[in-house]
Amino acid sequence: MPDLSALLSPASVAVVGASPDPHILRGRIVTVLGRHAFPGPIYPISRSHAEIGGRKAYRGLAEAPGPVDLAVLIIPAASVPAALEECAAAGAKAALILASGFAEEPTEAGRGLQDEIRAIAARTGLLVAGPNSEGFANMALRLCPTFSPAVDGEDMELVPEWSRAGRVAAVAQSGGMGFAFYDRGRPKGLRFSHVVTTGNEACIESLDVVEHLIDADEADVFLMFMEDAKTPAKLARVAEKALRAGKPMVVAKIGASEAGARAAASHTAALTGSSDIYRAIFRRYGVVEGRDAEEMADIAAAFSHFAGRLPAGRRVGIFTGSGGGGGWLADACVEAGLEVPALDDATRAGIDRRLPPYGSSRNPVDGTANAIREIGYARMKRTIAGSDSVDAVLSIASARNPLLFRREAEALAGLARETAKPMAFWSYTLPHPDAAEALARAGLPLFTNMRNAARAMAALAEYGERRRRFLAEPPAAAGPLAPAAAAALDRAPRAIAEVEAMAVLNAAGIAAEAGTLVRDAEAAGAAAERYGRPVVLKIQSPDIPHKSAAGGVVAGARGAGAARRAHDRIRAAVARNAPDARILGTLVQPMAPPGLEIALGIDNASGFGPILMAGLGGTGVEAARDTVFAPAPVSAEEARALLGELRCAPLLDAAARDVAALADLMARLSAFAAAAAGRIAEIDLNPVLVHGPGEGVSVVDALMFKHSDERRPGPAPAPPRTPPRNPNGDPA
Repeated sequence: MPDLSALLSPASVAVVGASPDPHILRGRIVTVLGRHAFPGPIYPISRSHAEIGGRKAYRGLAEAPGPVDLAVLIIPAASVPAALEECAAAGAKAALILASGFAEEPTEAGRGLQDEIRAIAARTGLLVAGPNSEGFANMALRLCPTFSPAVDGEDMELVPEWSRAGRVAAVAQSGGMGFAFYDRGRPKGLRFSHVVTTGNEACIESLDVVEHLIDADEADVFLMFMEDAKTPAKLARVAEKALRAGKPMVVAKIGASEAGARAAASHTAALTGSSDIYRAIFRRYGVVEGRDAEEMADIAAAFSHFAGRLPAGRRVGIFTGSGGGGGWLADACVEAGLEVPALDDATRAGIDRRLPPYGSSRNPVDGTANAIREIGYARMKRTIAGSDSVDAVLSIASARNPLLFRREAEALAGLARETAKPMAFWSYTLPHPDAAEALARAGLPLFTNMRNAARAMAALAEYGERRRRFLAEPPAAAGPLAPAAAAALDRAPRAIAEVEAMAVLNAAGIAAEAGTLVRDAEAAGAAAERYGRPVVLKIQSPDIPHKSAAGGVVAGARGAGAARRAHDRIRAAVARNAPDARILGTLVQPMAPPGLEIALGIDNASGFGPILMAGLGGTGVEAARDTVFAPAPVSAEEARALLGELRCAPLLDAAARDVAALADLMARLSAFAAAAAGRIAEIDLNPVLVHGPGEGVSVVDALMFKHSDERRPGPAPAPPRTPPRNPNGDPA
């Protein structure tokens, strides 16, 4: 983790490529820098001008009269590598590249320039941010090396001096979106500490910035706009660090890919899209996923005031002067996952004494307009907050006229200070700026969007639940790989067919029916005779991951003769459909008892670490797409919670299925995947048959891939139309 102090908190700044023309970007950045009282020296670097913006200009960094911590490069892309070399030679510690024309362009020249930047940074130790960045703003230093209009204003106050809310940092790969968070948050009285845009992230990533600000304790809430995680492993590490520190991350993740966008040999690979992986990690570490800039600014407002006083639950009290508005907000709260319970009798009695007969002390509490004017918001909110029936309080108001809020300013500030439960306002009219400021000064968020108000309170509650659970029971750590499993993996090829995969699972302590591998019809008959009950025969080949589609499965063979005929039928079908496939033999397994078909899998090919997948199984698993995901390993308790989120969860009723055995299998599989993360890229167990209570589960098919640069097998031939089904989940 690099120390980014020289980049984000420099003592001195040079602008390479500076211009006196404020109408072009090279001049505008000098203008913006000059609008704010950065305490350190600013050195314009220009070969064409002796003075820029009232400051002496220098022809090169070496001519600057003092050391340079940060060099801001706003020059043509082709000139950037030489300028970086000059920065390093002159002793600069960091460089911010605002120029575009690098890997964001689909050209070899652009990619080559970005590779050159990366190489120079690695060789010289220079901190390099960008390229294609819109710069950043450090509010405490009043330093704005950016051309963003969001901070370009004379006598502009970057943050309200009166605000005591938690510090908010906006970190974005997109320059426009990073400063959009700031622009939407300022009217809400948010106390921004930084706005940092990272551009192409040739060297320094947005997650590096977040981690630095956590470690330096320079921000309390993070707003992020993320296109991708350049180094996927950082996401879980930084998110966990933020959760432990109680510094919420509110993230807009764009660019979700369709699962079918990559060729897949296993069901798991086909089902796990990048958005599934991001959401699984977000869920584990309490990252709040945002949907638009306004909503995210509202959520940040709630967290900035109440991250240290999170609600104990999801129960919300609503106080309103508009009965219709109260019902509407109550619906929005329930839709967001909150509860709006009736208040307890004692609290209602206290409220009833203050209300006219046409008011209501239920929840929502309809105080009527007259009661609000006579009693005030602060007293009524304090009364509702005193109820053990609620964990937070939302008030509905018309903030168009600021007079009432000015009159109650001291009482509202005392309420926000002294009450542990989060409180906020929704204004159903557009608020007067003075009313918004009065509430922000009091420490109470004001929302202008009803659904955002509900979503923000729900985010507080959910984050609190996840953080308390995480601190009480941190996720299980990856253990060592069992020596027998390691040896089995070492012996196996990259594409691990079922017979070998079953051996690996058993070596890892995961019970799976190994069966008998045979190479001719006579051996198939002998194996069936030994089992003494119906068997299923399956072709075994690293080149045929989807056995049914190649005609490589026959189920329900009874006796030696039927097994011999099934063997020959399979070999003939495979010879027609996959003539070039390498054949290991035919697996003969006893038929498992019927059960509910569930698919389990591990995707460890994306760089994020192993991700567990569970869902409705069988040959229609891709079509059903009833799946849930979690970073591995998971506990059995976490596994049961995941299963409860499936649409097919009613089919997993503990009275009808051995859910405990399935959850135990998920925990064991995820622990094995975490221990073997350096070896295993994918695991696909489909189907797993879940039997009745106390009867366990049966792993009846398995496929694995080890890590490799080789291409995986291509798609199998198309399956026959309307194949009959059998209890092992394959066509007969």
